[in-house]
Amino acid sequence: MPTRRQLGALALSGAVLARPALAAFPDRPITVIVPFAPGGANDLAGRLLADRIGPILSPEGRALVENRPGGGSAIGAEFVRRSRPDGYTLLVGSASTLAVAPASGASAARYHPTQDFTPITIVGTSPLGVVVPTNSGITTVKQLVDRLRAEPGRVGYASSGVGGVSHLGADYLAVLAGTTAQHVPYRGGSQTAESLIKGETLYAVDQLGSVVGQVRDGALRLLAVTTRTRDTNFPDVPTVAEAVLPDYELTTWTVMAGPKDLPDEVAAALSKAANTALAEPRVRERLESTGTTPVLDSTPASTRAFLDREFALYKNIVQRIGLKLE
Repeated sequence: MPTRRQLGALALSGAVLARPALAAFPDRPITVIVPFAPGGANDLAGRLLADRIGPILSPEGRALVENRPGGGSAIGAEFVRRSRPDGYTLLVGSASTLAVAPASGASAARYHPTQDFTPITIVGTSPLGVVVPTNSGITTVKQLVDRLRAEPGRVGYASSGVGGVSHLGADYLAVLAGTTAQHVPYRGGSQTAESLIKGETLYAVDQLGSVVGQVRDGALRLLAVTTRTRDTNFPDVPTVAEAVLPDYELTTWTVMAGPKDLPDEVAAALSKAANTALAEPRVRERLESTGTTPVLDSTPASTRAFLDREFALYKNIVQRIGLKLE
């Protein structure tokens, strides 16, 4: 007859043997869904993480990016929401994906950022920038606001999609200026910049990482940043608040999440791997060079609290400007 101690040891051994999934995770490629077209800041963050989290989790681990743009980035999020909660389908989404789209009632975003997903880690935070074509003749954000007020409803602004944070940011600028502007949506940050350079639109409020290349090569002019304080990468560029509209403030971010009911141990392993990747000098410097400040110490719990807080803030802005999406 086994003793109580022997029975306990057998039970412990059985518990360990009953959990082979985590020990083997990942045993096949992880799919990282980026809900935007290739070329923008969110896409860059997704690819940097995908390149590193697989090998960090397992010597043979691999993660591959799949772009699923559309619906203000809600289509890619919805795909992840409906995926199996096993850690093999992940979302690298932005404030557009997990705050603006659901807050604005978009038909493709009938989800809640924390109730319908498993938060994993905060990748980083980013200011947005107000940009115009360099050859537009506009050199300050005050001049842009004056133009909007002089031509209400006739000035076009570009965004990376209906219901995205760039849509919200540009419309918010016009509303606080006491006027309106014409929205011209595109399918990603690279197309937004291209529309400005071609003269199809006059301005955009977009994540700095999506336009920093065109700003640095002189095709676009950065008039202001949207945060309360100036961005360290562009210390001579004012904030919108200090330049012309004191109430204007907006920050975007990138978060990794999985489907609802992802096992705690899988979420924790993915979060730890992401933090390890973000702490690597090459990854950190690449993100920082595009205006994204990596967050190196988030957990699934702190990411959940962050998303709940940001969702409430964005919901307030959506209500203030009256943004409603079908």
